[in-house]
Amino acid sequence: MTNDVFISYSRRDKDFVQKLNQALAEKERQVWVDWDDIPLTADWWAEIQAGIEGADSFIFIISPDSIASKVCGQELDHAIACNKRIIPVVYRDCDNVHKSLSHINWLFFRDSDNFDTALEGLLVAIDTDLDWVKAHTRLMVRAIEWDKKERNESYLLRGDDLAEAEKMLGKVDKRPRLTLLQSQYILSSRRKQEADRQHELAAARQLAQETQARLETEELRSKEQAEAAAKLQQRARIIIGALAAFIVVGLVALFLMLRTGDLVVRQDSLIQSVIDSDDSVTNEQFCWFGTLNGVPEDVLPACDKAVELEPDYSTVYESRGLALALLGDYEQATEDFRRAIQAERAMDNDEELIAEWEYYIEALQAGQDPFDDDLLAEFRRDNIPNYQDQ
Repeated sequence: MTNDVFISYSRRDKDFVQKLNQALAEKERQVWVDWDDIPLTADWWAEIQAGIEGADSFIFIISPDSIASKVCGQELDHAIACNKRIIPVVYRDCDNVHKSLSHINWLFFRDSDNFDTALEGLLVAIDTDLDWVKAHTRLMVRAIEWDKKERNESYLLRGDDLAEAEKMLGKVDKRPRLTLLQSQYILSSRRKQEADRQHELAAARQLAQETQARLETEELRSKEQAEAAAKLQQRARIIIGALAAFIVVGLVALFLMLRTGDLVVRQDSLIQSVIDSDDSVTNEQFCWFGTLNGVPEDVLPACDKAVELEPDYSTVYESRGLALALLGDYEQATEDFRRAIQAERAMDNDEELIAEWEYYIEALQAGQDPFDDDLLAEFRRDNIPNYQDQ
């Protein structure tokens, strides 16, 4: 079961937390909170972990007692490990807060603050980009279940669930980001689906061979049977056409599986297969990851295709802009980042992301390359599972 928020607090702040919990319940928000001061046992801690994993947001009540609490620190560490949206709520001022809280906007619920005004700010924080956060939670719960079941293949994603998860893998601008476990879960699901597809391909190939064998037998028979053989031949062509479709899809899936390392892709046939797929997500991801892996010139056609398919989507311009910048075409790269800003303002209007693009534009117009080795390494660490700096 999932909840809107998990509240981590010191027992000495229980009266305030009860008031906050009641206020959130009146606003129809589901809250996970542990009211019992019981010993830290394995079963209890597993329950706490599950509560954090299944919550869309993690509220940390800041007070001198919560900062000093070992359990509160463990709860915060687990929320960070799960890449949860963390919302610090200050109830009592204190120093020496956890370093992970220092860069996050705090909400103030001190006795001197207006509770109702602070509550409205908290609700806004909880509801921001809610579709993404809820999808992140669902994927986290399923990935953890798969991992606890010794990565049993029966728990992997399939069909539409896998397609939606792979779209999430490509949305590198979203917060909170996917964890390494979530990325591994998606990639393992893709490998399993590709293996299943290969089994289907083998069966189709066998059917085509059997059909062709029957054709050769029929051709040796009388003229009267020739018309029947011609019909069988047409069926064989249909089957072979289906094989070609399987191969195209397989080539697209291949890059998704191989991008777990510092990959260099130069196969013209693979690039053309991606372009021919007419799938905007596949082309955009191919453009982005290919550029990060050092082959922007090779994947530029996929970048162009992604822009053609999704001209209103900001990240297709970001991906192509990066590729063009690395190729030295600063003028066209600048134009792409401008179009990315226009598209983003019409969509999510992420000011932090827009500010990054404006910085790139300023540097490119000055004839400078903003994408130094350190920034590209950061992109790779954030976007390529299991990437390690060379």
